[in-house]
Amino acid sequence: MLWLLVTLGLMSCLGSEGETLTVREPVVGKISAGETLKFKLALPKGQRASVTLMPLDGDADLFVLLPPTTSISQTPFKSTNVALQVERVILPAQPKETEAIVCVVGATETQFVLSVRWTKHRFTVAPSKTVLADIEWQEVSFSENAILGALTIANKTPTWFEVSVKPVGIDASKVNLPASFVLGPKGRRYLGWVALSPKSQIVVTFQRTPKADAFLVADCVSRLVAGVGISPEIDIAIDDLMPNLKPLLSVAQPLREGDWKRAGTMLIATLRRSPQTLTALHNFLQRTGIRLPRDVFGSRIASGFGAISAAISAMSAINLPKQEQVVLTVR
Repeated sequence: MLWLLVTLGLMSCLGSEGETLTVREPVVGKISAGETLKFKLALPKGQRASVTLMPLDGDADLFVLLPPTTSISQTPFKSTNVALQVERVILPAQPKETEAIVCVVGATETQFVLSVRWTKHRFTVAPSKTVLADIEWQEVSFSENAILGALTIANKTPTWFEVSVKPVGIDASKVNLPASFVLGPKGRRYLGWVALSPKSQIVVTFQRTPKADAFLVADCVSRLVAGVGISPEIDIAIDDLMPNLKPLLSVAQPLREGDWKRAGTMLIATLRRSPQTLTALHNFLQRTGIRLPRDVFGSRIASGFGAISAAISAMSAINLPKQEQVVLTVR
């Protein structure tokens, strides 16, 4: 904040296309409503740029014209948040030295600080092609030593997997990542902001586990007895139920194969042999929000999976791998 106050005292910028934005000299200026200020920006070869507009009051938007002949209405490099929100545009590394034009557009009269920084680092996912996991990374900012981004993990498949998240080389007190969670068909989990450096990584593992199989069976049963599946992003604890749900896990294999007849026969036989398993399954679905008397619950299960055979076929995953590991890092 001290550098900002000093700069405010020493610098004044009215902005013209002839002025240049550099790393060493942030621009402090003032813009009127409806006015556009333009600044030249020289882009070095092989480095990504982060252009930041910090409003001190009012509302102004940020546009970067790359190449400079691009119009403000057509450029994909823009940030148009609400008043008093920081605007940031990240530019990809260029194959050669080139020039861009940075435009500040005033929605209202605004005092602002405009700055730019560079980095050679970039966020990577290995392997780049995945079957189970979909990694969504929205870059927020970066410094010379780290990249900050918003991380979302998604399930590409029509079935259930347990996901483990293991940070490596990251101070545990500075991140709030879940150790594991379950994702259903096409489910997504937003994990918040994460800072990664070249010395750190996050290892994400999708795996077919007993817990994932339990959710698959419960999801199909929920569709049968209540006409609705379990939310693919649901976050409930079932560890206490797992001992009594264990007899049901064999039903998961025919479900993953799309064999609803064999799955239904196995389910009914298992529940008849084990009242404790029926109770655990009933409790499981109650935690998901399904409220049915136990006798109604049992009678609907006894009808078999024929009524939801199409849904089970859609959820089949016979050719999918049982496990996939993805490493997120900065290079």
